[in-house]
Amino acid sequence: MMRGLKTSISVLILLFINFIFSYKYLPRYSDFGYYMSGIILIVQLIFYWFGNKIILSVKLKNILCYAIISFAIGLVIISHIEIPVESLNVDRWSVISSFLTELFHGNYPYFAKSHMGNYPGPMPFYFFIALPFYLIGELSILSCIGYCIMMEAIRKKETTPNTLFLIFFLLTSLFLVWEITTRSNLFTFTVLVLFTLYNFTRLNLIKSFNFYALAILTGLLLSTRSIYVLPYIIYFLSGLINKEIAFKKIFLFISIAFISFALTFLPFIVFFRRDFFTMNPFIIQSSFLIPTSYTFFFILISMALSFVVKNKSDKLFYSGISLFIAILIYAVYHLVNSGFEISFDKSQIDISYFIFCIPFLIMYLLDYDYNRDNKTIIANASY
Repeated sequence: MMRGLKTSISVLILLFINFIFSYKYLPRYSDFGYYMSGIILIVQLIFYWFGNKIILSVKLKNILCYAIISFAIGLVIISHIEIPVESLNVDRWSVISSFLTELFHGNYPYFAKSHMGNYPGPMPFYFFIALPFYLIGELSILSCIGYCIMMEAIRKKETTPNTLFLIFFLLTSLFLVWEITTRSNLFTFTVLVLFTLYNFTRLNLIKSFNFYALAILTGLLLSTRSIYVLPYIIYFLSGLINKEIAFKKIFLFISIAFISFALTFLPFIVFFRRDFFTMNPFIIQSSFLIPTSYTFFFILISMALSFVVKNKSDKLFYSGISLFIAILIYAVYHLVNSGFEISFDKSQIDISYFIFCIPFLIMYLLDYDYNRDNKTIIANASY
């Protein structure tokens, strides 16, 4: 069956992201790394075009999903035994460690620096979620959780023509190996945001207690990374535009979420008032990643995309697109200003930020309905 344009765009973005990981890291471990990255890309593309012709039974799908979950858990064990965090040239683990170490010593944690000299950019609730894994001494478990959740979602979802491709894609994706072995966690946090927003589409069916709980969780998860405001805008604004939810109800929801978000900063404002206004995650992100003016541009893009959302799957697609565009502009900004060698080879660009869009695009491909691509607006009752 003919695949839609948005499906093709989603797949091309996924392949592009894995390719830049392969192109950057495989040559460090093999003289044939560049060739291998090209071969992986071609094989994944071929599998996309012809994989839908293979009938995937429920039993085989379960076996493949459990195999990838086992593979991810195996990477956690290997990382713990064979890859000391101190040997890594990635400091996401160190940002968490230095932040929490300073906090436990009674010092203002946003002055902390990682072993690579970087200030902590994430927001407070990010470190709260990471705390248990920091205490047990293995942050790769946090990295692994997101992939396990996604594989379980794939396993439980009704099989579509994209299911086998997605399983094969994750099985052959270097970013999965990279994230777990380097103790990165972008996929996991994005999965948490994704499924929170996924429940938001059912807001009219949610009872009072769950309504407030979901609103609080929405605010807390925004207090991990500010970039998640982009899919939030698409979900909230498109809900109003398509009249899926009453303005009064969504206003209450957003108000509770905002209060929940703001409260995560209160302890720092109360106990470290002067320090907070000198250094905080908003200042860090606007000073060291990309100028603040670009952030407002990203928000405008998300607002514009909200007007073309027609159904529940579109929310997933355009959320992924908004995140991808934001990171692509960030990457181009540094490429133009610093050149390819410094930006890409010497890692001024953090290519792992592209991972932000992957869970949304994967879930879009799982949710995609070939019989109504770009044709039907989901009725309010379906939410």
